[in-house]
Amino acid sequence: MLRPGERCAFPTPQATSSPQLPCMRPQGRRAETTWERLSQKSPRSQATPLGRRAFIGVHHGRGPPVGSAAAPSPEDAMFVSCLLSVSLALSAGAAPGMPPGPQAPTPSHTLWLVQALYPGQDALLQRTEAGIAALIPQDVQARQLIGRDALATHLKGQGGDLRCVSGEARCREPLEAYLESLGLERVVLVQVGQDDAGYRFRAVSVRPGTGARGQAETANPAFEKALAGVLVKFLSLNATVVAETTPAGATVFLDGVKVGTTPFTTEVLPGEHTFRFELASHLPKEETRVMRSRQQVKLDAALEKVPARLVVKAQPEGAEIRVDGQPVGTTAVDQGIQPGTRVVSLTLDGYEPHEVTAEIAPGGTYTLEHALTPTSMQSFKLAMRRREEATMARQSYLEASFELQRLTGTSLASQPLSTSEELEGLRTQDVRAPGSRNLRGVGIEYGRYGQFFGVMLVGATYASTGDTWTLGIDVPPGVGGVGPDGISSLDTQVQAVSLRALQPQLRYVLGPVSFALQAGLEGRGLLVKERAGDAAVFKDGLYALDLHASGQATARIYVYEGLYASVAYQHSFTLLKKIAGTSNIRGGLGYAF
Repeated sequence: MLRPGERCAFPTPQATSSPQLPCMRPQGRRAETTWERLSQKSPRSQATPLGRRAFIGVHHGRGPPVGSAAAPSPEDAMFVSCLLSVSLALSAGAAPGMPPGPQAPTPSHTLWLVQALYPGQDALLQRTEAGIAALIPQDVQARQLIGRDALATHLKGQGGDLRCVSGEARCREPLEAYLESLGLERVVLVQVGQDDAGYRFRAVSVRPGTGARGQAETANPAFEKALAGVLVKFLSLNATVVAETTPAGATVFLDGVKVGTTPFTTEVLPGEHTFRFELASHLPKEETRVMRSRQQVKLDAALEKVPARLVVKAQPEGAEIRVDGQPVGTTAVDQGIQPGTRVVSLTLDGYEPHEVTAEIAPGGTYTLEHALTPTSMQSFKLAMRRREEATMARQSYLEASFELQRLTGTSLASQPLSTSEELEGLRTQDVRAPGSRNLRGVGIEYGRYGQFFGVMLVGATYASTGDTWTLGIDVPPGVGGVGPDGISSLDTQVQAVSLRALQPQLRYVLGPVSFALQAGLEGRGLLVKERAGDAAVFKDGLYALDLHASGQATARIYVYEGLYASVAYQHSFTLLKKIAGTSNIRGGLGYAF
């Protein structure tokens, strides 16, 4: 950060490839900080009229600082000045020079610089630059510089006046003096990003000649409308529309909003707009146009007079509309009709039909708006669909479970945690009793879902034996054992831990029920403790580690909001032959969000 008494170090012609810029902040700071500070208003600056020159206090070591109000802090303002000056000079492809004297270009160009509002959205920069170029009117395009490439071309071979910024001269506005020396009448800094509101644009404009600042911010789901909304603050972009109808007096709707009656004149932003004209005893007329910047458009609509008018709007979409038994359209109808008694009916598969007898007066308009009632089966289908959509919308889950595990084989190769040197090579061999080899425990799991695919991010299970396991032991050579084969046994209690992560899932949702299949690897560990107490041969116990491949099928039934009950079956296979595979049944409760 530049402080009073410091100067920016600008690159020389011999050092442009690696300039030393002590006034610049660390590159780790996100780009948004600079823009926020540039566009931020202090309480004093809010009282300054737009266009009034705002001064910053700068001290170059040649006397007292020059000061005034209506600006950001001197440190922040000088940082912006330094950053932009160096950026502009380096973009020109040549080192900054000293004052150009009488050859300085007359400020006439507007520079548009685009920056991403959020990290990881640099793909929007090129689209924004192209959008700006498309929106700028033809008569001013020659004076617009859009992006750094256009700036570099414009500044090729030029040398800007850096005396104010470097300290050779005392200036109230170093940045503005430098921009004017480069022939730039205005600099507009545009940020673009995409978030939940759609496309968001922020812009800050600086006019070096007058000191005027301008700001704008818009958000819109449509990229073109959001961009036009922010640019209209700095450019005259509006298209002019003159709407007339025959006969006159029709109500005008612009993009669904009532705006006046014909004849009607208005200005609209560039882009697509829909105009609708309505008049009693006449059929409405609708026209959609794509407006260009500053385009002059005349709409002349001839409205057809009808004896009477029928307007029908039916829900849900796709409902068939009939008049006197003859189909006239689906979902919505607006047409002329002969006066008299007419039978209007609405039908749709899965819904109760609706029929009315309409008395239509000459020159009148008959309007019918009706939502069909679903049949019992259709109501069930709709309820299931709503539950399914609610289930699909929840993309993360956290689940706790109670588990019953059973070893599918007898192998269990454990080794002592610590023992005497002569028993160091001792290993357990298998589980001799009981035959069931059951464990009970608890587990926890967290994962995320897409529409059909997901991933179990992390899960863990702890289980232990409820009864005594008798393990066969392989006694090393030279150590006395029990029995003719040198095999003895231990009565033990076993504790088991398993860890799993990043297991892909496939999901199918049926109403409030979600079915999932997942597979992957998991690590397993066993701690074996003798039941002999003080007489135990292995005081610290024995342990075994293994890697298993596992598959799991899960059903989750949502009972209220994101709360659900689950049941799952898991089967695993040993890969290192240390611990036999397992067969697990799991039941639990979880919450999806």
